[in-house]
Amino acid sequence: MFQAIFDGALREARRHPLHTALNILGLAVGVCVFLTLGLLVRYEYSYNASVPDADRIVRLDSHWSLAGTASYESAFTSFRAVPFLRDDFPEIENAVRIIPATLQVRREGQFTSFTSYQVDPTFFQVFGLRLIRGLPTNALSRPEGLVLSEGAAQRLFGKTDVIGHNIELVRDGQKTSHIVTGVLAQPAEPGVLSDAEILVPIPTEDINTRSCFQRWGSACGRIYLKLHNVTDISTIGAQLRDFVIHRASGADSDETSLGTHPEQEFSLSLVPLLQQHFYDITVRGGEEAADRNVVNSIGITGFLALMLACANAVNLATARAMLRAREVAVCKTLGASRRRLFIQFMGEALLTVATACLAGLALCEVLTPVVASLSGQAVTVRYGFVLLLWPLIVIGSGLASGIYPAVVLSRYRPAAILAATRMPSGGRMDARLRNALVVVQFAIAVTIVICTFVIDRQTAFIRNADRGYTMSGLLVGSAIPAKDLAIQHKMLDALQAVPGVKALTFGELGPNPPNQNKSTYKLVNSAEKVRVHLLFDRAGSEYFETYNPRLLAGRWFDPKYGQDEGPDNEALQKGTGNFNVVVNETAALRFGFTTPDAAVDKVISDQGLRATIIGVISDFRFVSPHEPVEPEIIYYNSLTRTPFDEPIPAVRFDNASSSEMVIHLNRAWASVLPDTPANFQSVDDRTLEFYQGDERRGRIFTLGAIAALLIACLGLYSLASFTAVRRTHEIGIRKTLGASARQIILLLLGDFLRPVLLACVIASPIAWFAMRSWLSGFDQRIVLGPIHFLTAISGALFIAAMTVLGQTLRVARSEPARALRAE
Repeated sequence: MFQAIFDGALREARRHPLHTALNILGLAVGVCVFLTLGLLVRYEYSYNASVPDADRIVRLDSHWSLAGTASYESAFTSFRAVPFLRDDFPEIENAVRIIPATLQVRREGQFTSFTSYQVDPTFFQVFGLRLIRGLPTNALSRPEGLVLSEGAAQRLFGKTDVIGHNIELVRDGQKTSHIVTGVLAQPAEPGVLSDAEILVPIPTEDINTRSCFQRWGSACGRIYLKLHNVTDISTIGAQLRDFVIHRASGADSDETSLGTHPEQEFSLSLVPLLQQHFYDITVRGGEEAADRNVVNSIGITGFLALMLACANAVNLATARAMLRAREVAVCKTLGASRRRLFIQFMGEALLTVATACLAGLALCEVLTPVVASLSGQAVTVRYGFVLLLWPLIVIGSGLASGIYPAVVLSRYRPAAILAATRMPSGGRMDARLRNALVVVQFAIAVTIVICTFVIDRQTAFIRNADRGYTMSGLLVGSAIPAKDLAIQHKMLDALQAVPGVKALTFGELGPNPPNQNKSTYKLVNSAEKVRVHLLFDRAGSEYFETYNPRLLAGRWFDPKYGQDEGPDNEALQKGTGNFNVVVNETAALRFGFTTPDAAVDKVISDQGLRATIIGVISDFRFVSPHEPVEPEIIYYNSLTRTPFDEPIPAVRFDNASSSEMVIHLNRAWASVLPDTPANFQSVDDRTLEFYQGDERRGRIFTLGAIAALLIACLGLYSLASFTAVRRTHEIGIRKTLGASARQIILLLLGDFLRPVLLACVIASPIAWFAMRSWLSGFDQRIVLGPIHFLTAISGALFIAAMTVLGQTLRVARSEPARALRAE
């Protein structure tokens, strides 16, 4: 039997080499795409799976419901909660605080940045990550201790045996000396802090002085808890509301508390570590996150590619069945049973699929690095995973693509076949099946194409959408760590002296701001007690000329108006004074003003501080397009008596290239703060992380769309060639009766493309619902209009037409006499 199966498959390959090759190629592409995208999905689902006791580790998240702003969840939580958590919940085995930090190593005048975190000494007791050098029990117990990743050790020293080596780190202009006490092993799977290159203990000075350690309303990092049992997650979660009421409440004058009723605007929750990767897509300050629906869609795309390839095999096998009819008839005449023939044809299908799977695995080796590059993930071919899927793919695809053709071939009646002058056409059932499969194939392919086109348009839109300020010709630097007025003046003078600087300003917010401060203001002299939680910013001289905001109403700050000068830090803390402010459009709307003009000259207050709105500007989008723009209040600071709090310099330039300006600005910065990197960047580079994930996922879907169309077109081409052969006699008769080549071409194209048109009709509503759901995750988004569908459908139809045009032209131009003789 095995010999018969092999001989039958080889005979078919010799008789129809092109179509056998196309069938194997289609199956190989389908298997390749399925395996490659399956590896990517597996990678995304494996986050944190290799962390010891991952099921008992949770993150403590904060939930805020502040006046005038949308409620949100943050992965950053006040560290003031940690000692109280230890006291109130015996279910907690250990806790660790983690602060993302910007740490550099300076060598030969150049700064090298590392992905760094400041952590508690209990870090390894919570996460249990493996060290290839050093002991986890004491690696971070010393204040000067430092743990490097394998990659960082290689970058700095060229080897991993670096225990005891000294490293001088620079953070916010301050130098600290450290000793390498451990080298972190490369994690087997991606997970929390898998990007960490440097781990250092949290400085004692920070614990004693930073507000995030002292105040409930301030946060600078994440809290992870390791519990004794998995069931403790629900136990602690049920008690967190009472915990907040008991521990975070206090008098309104107590700056460390959240007032008498903290539960009205603040709450806590636990996020299990194993759920964090997908959960964080809606959390501010979370770890690297992925949208579960998008990841699942990528997996479904791979599965559909495999199904398209199987459908191709069914189509080709049923179309070729007519060519094997006499072979079946002779075999049955010689005594072959229907069961034996069924087994033979199923065996041939499985052999073809197995061959295609080997080719698909080879293609997977080539495609996986490409997908890893496109997705930005460290995806590799995991043969344990692949070998587990391989037999399932062979058996499943073999059965899916072979059962029906085997049934069709084995049921032929030898007497009817041998007595007929023509080969059987397969009947209406087979023709309908082939048309239905073409419809399904192209419906899937066109759906993926439409979704890919919409994703591409949305990605381009958010990248180039109006952000409320002029991005071209703008460079933004790092926050100046010094709060000294003299140093800030010196920096301002140094940067202004750079040739090509057209305008220069300081602000406490900028594109992708490192820190954000907020305060609640109420509308004065209003019948309604409107309160809005406003994002706080200070704007320096030439701010308007640098960022070029759109003034919607009122005026911008002018030094000739004394009240335009904003409050100093003491006035802000005590809530005293009268000042002029500018607010953004969102703030004006949240206060209830129907138009920007209606907000001008109105007074808002924070405790005793009164702020008169003199102008309304368009919203600045400094944050991710997934996040809504927050209401914002801007004070003016001329830098005459009040220093900025870690100001962010912004420079507008002309008559020079961006790269040249970066070099000159960095050099000018170094003349003032030589131990702090300037990192002047364009707005696009500074906000790259906001758009990179969507762009990468868009590339993956593009790859899936190309594969889907390729597989569908391979099947359509093969089917068209067989159909053209079957209709040669019909075309000869039509041409004999006077039909022109043009009429024949239109007839055949219409027959071939009719299922494709039906597929487009089916695909459109499916794609519309899917993309409407996806676009809802963006604060800025395109309008899902007909043009997106028509463009994608037109492209698919054009490709389908080009696929069958060659066969159509060949048949339409054939001579009638030769066509009739051939039959």
